[in-house]
Amino acid sequence: MNGSGNANAGVRQRSNAIIGAVRKGDIMIKHRHGMAPVGVGIKIGQLFSRGNSDLIHAGVASSPTTIVEMDGHGLQENNLLTTNSAFTYDVFRCRDENLAAGAGETAIMMREGMAAGGFNIQYTVGGAFGSLLPGNAAASSNRINGTLDQLLAGNAQSFFCSGHVVYCYLAAMEQMQFTQQRMREHFSLEAVDYNPSFLQQHLARNRHFAFIGRVRGARLI
Repeated sequence: MNGSGNANAGVRQRSNAIIGAVRKGDIMIKHRHGMAPVGVGIKIGQLFSRGNSDLIHAGVASSPTTIVEMDGHGLQENNLLTTNSAFTYDVFRCRDENLAAGAGETAIMMREGMAAGGFNIQYTVGGAFGSLLPGNAAASSNRINGTLDQLLAGNAQSFFCSGHVVYCYLAAMEQMQFTQQRMREHFSLEAVDYNPSFLQQHLARNRHFAFIGRVRGARLI
């Protein structure tokens, strides 16, 4: 018997390797962790909305180990291996790789603009709770150019977590010149109408997205 040829025989290949579990553009929806007031408040509000009320936050992966997300400090990029290592996420991947990359780049561009001091991007608690109400159909509205014009003029722009996620995708679709029908196949409502639990429910039922699995510390669990 050739021992070297069977060194890996019977060894299950790891499916939770860090590289590959998460990709840029993945949508990451966080499970409630602890008793932070905002998270508890969103959970309570979502009890009367749609989806799993324990899903209280969302962000866009900017790399296999980082996430861009709106929080009380504005638009942040956090590390899944360190600052966010204790959090559990449901991860969804867009089947259109170019669209996923475009949404990821939109999130990165907005974050870098804020980090450089040129953009005033704020978190809106009111927007988060407003997302619990019935929504409006998504429409092409020159999102990215309009937002950039406002930011470059020194005006603040406000987002909440899951709304910013959907905004990045809608903006990317506009830049890629999607038809309105094709846009609505991905997200039928405006970005402000998706709270975290409803976003998870929507993605789980949408043929343009695949559920990758549950992730903690950038690993599938």
